[in-house]
Formats: sequence, structure tokens, C-alpha cells
Amino acid sequence: MFADKIDSDIAIAKKICEGLRSGEKECLGELVTACNELFINFARRRLLKSDILEDVVQSFWEEMLNGRTICAYAHGSKNTATLQTYLIGVLHRRVIDANRKTSRYEEMHRAGENLQETPDQAPTPHNVLAGLTSNNLARRLLHQALLKLSEESPQDATLVRMYLEGLDHRQMATRMGKRVDAVKKQFTRKNTGSLAKFKRALKHLMQSQGITYEDINEK
Repeated sequence: MFADKIDSDIAIAKKICEGLRSGEKECLGELVTACNELFINFARRRLLKSDILEDVVQSFWEEMLNGRTICAYAHGSKNTATLQTYLIGVLHRRVIDANRKTSRYEEMHRAGENLQETPDQAPTPHNVLAGLTSNNLARRLLHQALLKLSEESPQDATLVRMYLEGLDHRQMATRMGKRVDAVKKQFTRKNTGSLAKFKRALKHLMQSQGITYEDINEK
């Protein structure tokens, strides 16, 4: 029976794999419907912070859309687990990664809480560092943080660059050719959004260089 279940799951995975390779993202729908609740409960019990649950699970499914994970299972030569068990193993690794980031950056998040965005409109550049972007040190730090973010996530860096120009979400979306709600979600997501990534890069730079906000105020 177990071997039959694996054979059945391999067949399902091959069908999904072919669909994803053909650009048919909706072929993942049945698998999401069947497993999403289980995966949410699995991640909820293991994450250090419950407020990143949605981001972790959503990122996991977005990763599945590229097809590599599903296709690896579909065409693996030594499958000894069901598709569900296999995917839980992948999700577990993503949960571990998220917990590591939480532990590593928790202090930086607390230190950066003063970098806030208003709900409906991106602030002007002078609001990003509480009016401190007019001095050379602040401008240098912002530039370095943007360069760092560009290396890790070019699209997030593009959004932050527009944010620093004072564009709101609608203007960002128009410039990028995307939906407003999609841009807003990508930019404002609490722990994995563009602004959050930028804040981490900025705080890391300040800590590595021994710079405090008091230092910037004195410049």
C-alpha cells in the first residue's frame, strides 16, 4: 500500500511538474487545497514568532511555483516518502531558516522601529531617518544600504529607491507595471517586505561601523 501511494504521488508530481514547466501555475491548486492547512499547522507549531507564519507558508508555495522542488520529487530515482512528507521536509527547512533570521535580526528590528511608513502613502525622503537625510553621513549610509539590498534583492531595492524618492504605492505600481495591492504587500510585509529588508541592511551597516543615531544627529 505504501509503495502504491508513492507511485501515485510520483504520477501526480509529474503532472504538476509538466504543468509548471508549461507555465500553468494553476496546476498547483489542488495540491495547495489538499495540504495548505496541514502545512500552516506544521509551521505554526515550530516558528519562534507567530506573526511570520503567513509569510513563511506563502513564500514556500511561491517557491513551489518555480517547479524545481516538485520536479525533483517527480523524477527522483529513490523516492521513499510520500509527496506530502517530502514537501513537509522542505517546509521544515524554510521554518528553520526563518527562525534563524528571527534570532539574528530581532534586536535590529527593535532598533529600527523608528523607520515607519504611513499606511497609505510612502513618506518623503526626509521622514525615512526622522529628517536626517540632509547630512552626508546619513546619505552615505542610505546609499550603502541600497547597494547591499541590490545585491540580495534587486526588485526590493528598486521599491526602496522609489520610496526614498517619495513615491506612494500607486506611483510605485505604475512605474513597475504591477497591481497596487501587490506592490504594497511586497513593500510593507512585516518581516520579509522591501522596507523590512532595507531596515535590516541599514541597521547592520550602522552596527558594523559603530554608528548610532546620535552620531548622525551630530553631523
